[in-house]
Amino acid sequence: MGEAVFAGAGVFICAAVIWALSSRDRKQKKKNGIHEKFGKIPKSREWNDQVRNYYDVVSGGSGVDDVTWNDLSMDEVFRRINQCDTSAGEEVLYAKLRKAQMSIEERQLFERRVRTFAGNEKEREAVEWYLYDIGKSGASYYIPSYMDVVEGSSFRYAWMYRGLQILLAAAVILCLFLRNDAAGIVLLSICAVNLAVYIAMKMKYETEISMAGTAVNLIETAKKLVGRKEIELLFPELKKGVNELKGVLRGFRLLRSQMAGGASGDVMGVLLDYILGITLWQITTYHKVMRGLSENVSAYFTVYECVGELDAVICTASFRESLPWYCLPKYTDDRKIAMKELYHPLIKNPVANDLELKKSCLITGSNASGKSTFIKAVSINMILAQALNTCAAGALILPECNVITSMAVRDDLMAGESYFIREIRYLKRILDSLDDNRLTVCAIDEILRGTNTGERIRSSRAILEYLSDKNCIALVATHDRELTDLMGDAYANYHFSEEIGENDIAFSYKLMEGPAASHNAVKLLEFAGFPEEIIAAAQE
Repeated sequence: MGEAVFAGAGVFICAAVIWALSSRDRKQKKKNGIHEKFGKIPKSREWNDQVRNYYDVVSGGSGVDDVTWNDLSMDEVFRRINQCDTSAGEEVLYAKLRKAQMSIEERQLFERRVRTFAGNEKEREAVEWYLYDIGKSGASYYIPSYMDVVEGSSFRYAWMYRGLQILLAAAVILCLFLRNDAAGIVLLSICAVNLAVYIAMKMKYETEISMAGTAVNLIETAKKLVGRKEIELLFPELKKGVNELKGVLRGFRLLRSQMAGGASGDVMGVLLDYILGITLWQITTYHKVMRGLSENVSAYFTVYECVGELDAVICTASFRESLPWYCLPKYTDDRKIAMKELYHPLIKNPVANDLELKKSCLITGSNASGKSTFIKAVSINMILAQALNTCAAGALILPECNVITSMAVRDDLMAGESYFIREIRYLKRILDSLDDNRLTVCAIDEILRGTNTGERIRSSRAILEYLSDKNCIALVATHDRELTDLMGDAYANYHFSEEIGENDIAFSYKLMEGPAASHNAVKLLEFAGFPEEIIAAAQE
């Protein structure tokens, strides 16, 4: 007997030691992962379109439009920045990039938050420890959409379930007093009705409670975060939001603990689930929790936004650390853009360029010389400056502005639109977006290339003249050097060039003043190995 006891104790101790070691190992991996990822380029991940859910709920479609977002490959820019620990952080980060606009007060507060966590590694990692627990489960990306319609998640006839509970209590009391078969039959009948109601509601209940649990998990983590001094100072509204949701937390904890027994699958757990099901306790508690959420949607969104903003702030600090160099933008009321050492954040070994503009400009140059990449780099940095107060540049001065592009035009066979029709639709939307009260910076790549040369030159000239008279700075990349003469002083002129050797072409990717004077199309055909008769005919 003693040997059996010792053997059992030994097994128990071994299991406890293994569990403790495994738990310590998981915590250490979590700690190392949090520490090592800061300031590093994020690992490549598949695009998750659900990151836009929060933006779709709160934005009303304002900010950077879909065409501009796709032209600038902003999905890739988002992935280059994204080191968030939570789905809320990813969704808020995405929304900030799409909105690309902050007031002076918002910018100052954002910068204060970024600097706090950039300069305090201990505090940053302690906060990320909590954020990591929220995570990025598939359901969590739907929280904004779920909360937007949460009123429909509570039961319409809650009074009926309360009535059935009262009847059950009355039947139990009746049985205790009368102690006869009639009272027993009444009690059993009410139990049967209640159990049938519970089973009928169970499927919907479990699906909804899973989503509610994901939402409440964020509140629980937020409650832990508000106990930290730095969080209380930087996010004072978070504590207020959590306090308004305390009733939801209490009700859901009770509900979740009871749900765990039923989900365990063991006989006692299932039996307890149905016994409590007869009381309809789960249904009425669920209704109370959902009513608490629906009555405090504003408070919940405050908590959600604060947690997401906190995650996005730390992510921005990490993004800055991972860049070759960066600067904070400076804002001006003048209509001018001045940049030094500006580069494209997606390029590993970028070539930086300087430019100062007080009016629109034409950028000419031969194929593959860097025109398109440069105007994309300028546009992306205009968005990063206004979204994250961060620029991939040595210095950037800009006014508050809207950014819009017409670059990666494609025909749409399903819509029956040719390349040229789609291109003029893109250009028309730029004209429609112009605002007398807010500067528009637009980037246009190869304007009207979808039509013949004569009409392209005439139509392009008319559009460019129209833009020059508006509250707009346009960066227009073109092969049509005729436009540099036709536009005169209305547009500044810059170009990219190359050096052509005997067997190859070397590009500097440096922006230079004046229009381009070189061609390389025929040489590229020659280097690609085209037949000599084609090369000769092209040269002639």
